[in-house]
Amino acid sequence: MRVFVEKAVLFLHAFPLNSEMYCHQFDFLEKEGIPYIAVDYPGFGNERNFPSEYTVETLTDIIIGKVKDFGVKKLIPVGDSMGGYVMFDIWRRYPEVVDGFVFVSTRAEADTEEAKKARYATIEKVQKEGKDFLIDFMLDAQTSPTTKKDNKKMEKLRCIMEQATEEGIIKALKALADRPDNTGLLPSINIPTVVIAGKDDEKVTPPDIVRKIAEGITGSKFIEIENSAHLPPFENPEMFNKILLEFIKGIWR
Repeated sequence: MRVFVEKAVLFLHAFPLNSEMYCHQFDFLEKEGIPYIAVDYPGFGNERNFPSEYTVETLTDIIIGKVKDFGVKKLIPVGDSMGGYVMFDIWRRYPEVVDGFVFVSTRAEADTEEAKKARYATIEKVQKEGKDFLIDFMLDAQTSPTTKKDNKKMEKLRCIMEQATEEGIIKALKALADRPDNTGLLPSINIPTVVIAGKDDEKVTPPDIVRKIAEGITGSKFIEIENSAHLPPFENPEMFNKILLEFIKGIWR
């Protein structure tokens, strides 16, 4: 939604999806008259590949540059998984633009050495075999039993993931592996924050991992959304939208 307003919700997607994972939020916010901006990372969705390798910090600068192009001065970022890592960096370097945070299915910790090795092993496999195996794995790992039974949702998710380029996937995996630890940043977050986990997320960011973000941010609220795993905005949009609208209206009365 291309708008020139002072305040907007900023949607930051999970890996290896794109902004279309928030399609149910777009329709909902438009009906409510709430402006939003949705971005794709380089090599995902409609965004072409970045000419070189990049970091989470590079990605943040690209996104904030786009926000400024829209003339938006205040944001409520909503970030699922990789989107949460960008949100931490926004707070570290651009705190003046944020009115509130919605962290979804993400973590504050950096990758362990084991996790980094796993990401680089995935990179090598993508380089040799392509991306199909990764999409199959992610579709299984990121969705709840309820979502898996919904063929339309699963087909939509596959379609979204398949828009990612192999180059985009590889560069994003490197950025994820090299991201900083953000646990020390949590106590400094002094704005309204809600932290959301998928109740059925057992493989990527289990609720106990996500809860640690809320425990580190004074006054934040932690919510588990049923019938969803790693992608609550897409898997259970009705409950997610209800929480999101209440949070937005609580800040922007």
